[in-house]
Amino acid sequence: MSKLHRQAGKNIRDLAVKRRLKAICSFLCAGLVVLFPFFLVAIFQNFLNQVSSLNSSKTQAPTLQLPILLYVLFIFVALGLVLNGIYFWRKANLADQGAKGEEDTAQALIQLEAEGWQIEYGMLLKGGLGDADIVCVSPQSQAYVVDVKSHRGEVVTDGKYLFRRMGNTTHNFEKDFLERAMKQALQVKKQRKFNFVTPIIAFSQAKVSVPSRKIRGVYVVEKSSLLSLLKSLG
Repeated sequence: MSKLHRQAGKNIRDLAVKRRLKAICSFLCAGLVVLFPFFLVAIFQNFLNQVSSLNSSKTQAPTLQLPILLYVLFIFVALGLVLNGIYFWRKANLADQGAKGEEDTAQALIQLEAEGWQIEYGMLLKGGLGDADIVCVSPQSQAYVVDVKSHRGEVVTDGKYLFRRMGNTTHNFEKDFLERAMKQALQVKKQRKFNFVTPIIAFSQAKVSVPSRKIRGVYVVEKSSLLSLLKSLG
């Protein structure tokens, strides 16, 4: 496996930065939108004053006023931009949380590199699959792809799908993580020409309460159990 010196979590850290920049741009645009009608009035009022001063008559320049509805429109546009900024800021927080999970998981696997394992972080995948968080190959040439999840709570299963339990409430995850992990494994196999790639989902913060570690061909473990799992499989 070609060794790429990409740091764990770097791809998603970069994504977090891009999202924060979008959020900041939205907040700045919101401020400009609020100030724009006042700036417009000031410009035209200054123009009217200059025209009046050039006029020989002593009549006072008319006062320019924009319709109230126009001010309301600008306020609504500004609010929309603020909400958009909040959305991107929250998405950036989630990206940072995910990056922290990848970094912590990578820290837990340092021992493997000392034992001859090859480990690559953030491998770019084709087919719209983003990147593989961790791809590792054992000294016995067994390949694994680890999809790191930073969700909190408790991970449970009905034998086919994963769910997140928060207190007394059980929620569906936003995606079918098992299906995605299997697709990533197949894509890594294709791109790197491995004979077989074992898919693993590692939760960096959640407690995993799964009777059998393997569901639909995918291993599901907590971060603390990942090292021992890889050693036992590799």
